[in-house]
Amino acid sequence: MIQTLSPVPTEEAADVVRAAHHQIGNSLQSIASLLRMESRLAPPAAAAVLSEAGRRVRTVMHLHQRLQEGGDAVRLDDLLGDVCRDVSELDAFDRRAEIRLEVQPLWASAKVASALAMITAEWVGNALEHGLADRPGRVEVTLAATDGGARLVVADTGRGTTDGDWAPGFGLNLVANLARQLRARVRRTADRHGARFELEAPGPRLEPFEPGMDPRRTS
Repeated sequence: MIQTLSPVPTEEAADVVRAAHHQIGNSLQSIASLLRMESRLAPPAAAAVLSEAGRRVRTVMHLHQRLQEGGDAVRLDDLLGDVCRDVSELDAFDRRAEIRLEVQPLWASAKVASALAMITAEWVGNALEHGLADRPGRVEVTLAATDGGARLVVADTGRGTTDGDWAPGFGLNLVANLARQLRARVRRTADRHGARFELEAPGPRLEPFEPGMDPRRTS
């Protein structure tokens, strides 16, 4: 028997999609809240792991929210502002650190925005956990469009290090994989004045924000 399927009316389909996105957002919020609550009750080592997991979930949550607002494009200064606030608020040890964000008003595709947001969250979290673990200080985040793509820099005024390469772990592997997606080069320098992480990506197209523009037309 051959069945003919009737197309779903456009308005009905849109309602279904909106309901699905709303449910996804609520689920991400619930998971992030649970991880935050557990991190406050856990021993220090477990608290750090739970805090990192919660930070990553909230980064995805903010990306999802921004995609609902902007279609296939995401406003990077808004997204990275959300990410930096979350990293600071979710710090399980309440370190005394100031986070300064300097990001041009730019749009990017969802793929580029998600990679930059995740890398930013990892680097800012690393600065708090390691560079500023035992002292007050500052973390500066800058993102700018370049002639060939984008440059992201996260620098801190922490203790720096002289022990060579980064310690292996999930965060390092995640940044490496995301950098490969962007065909980007990553550099790290550290001394007694602090550490600096820099990403140079040749390919991403970052569009300047203009009042009244429609982000859904950004490619």
